[in-house]
Amino acid sequence: MKKLFFIPAVFVTLAVTGCGNSDTNNSTADTIPQGMVAADLSKYEIPVLINVPDSTIGPLVITADPQGGANVNVGKNFCINIVEGEGNMEIRKNDVKNDAIRKFIKYVIEDRNTIVWEWQIEGQTSEFHFYSIVKAGDKSFEVSDVAVGEEIFSEKSVVQMLDAARSIRLKEAVKKEGV
Repeated sequence: MKKLFFIPAVFVTLAVTGCGNSDTNNSTADTIPQGMVAADLSKYEIPVLINVPDSTIGPLVITADPQGGANVNVGKNFCINIVEGEGNMEIRKNDVKNDAIRKFIKYVIEDRNTIVWEWQIEGQTSEFHFYSIVKAGDKSFEVSDVAVGEEIFSEKSVVQMLDAARSIRLKEAVKKEGV
């Protein structure tokens, strides 16, 4: 009778734990929140994965940026540019505060590596933008929003893009986690 109990117990244990490498599945699931997918930018010479909204808000479109890097678009309210580089927060802040067309209103978020700001063209709706220097492993990336056409981003959209930017991780590091 003990042998009969042993066989079902082993079967249940295998069924619950599954076959294969569970670390790979768990580490990937832990880094991708619900409603998001991981976009692979290695085809664009950027060896990273970044969490972006899933296709329920629009198709994922990744294009090479003519000046290097990649633009990642999902629907109308998610468009970011990612370029490998150290970035310079002081230069960006100076550009934001001294724009010849737009009047700087305020920083919504301001820390060592990130700014989210509001500015406005006189008589028009306020615009929100972000710029962040994201470190992943031994690399740095400049990440910012990119308006397509006449699109004006809300504060909520910009914060969602910033959250995505902060999810950048080296593709090699993700592969090594699962080994």
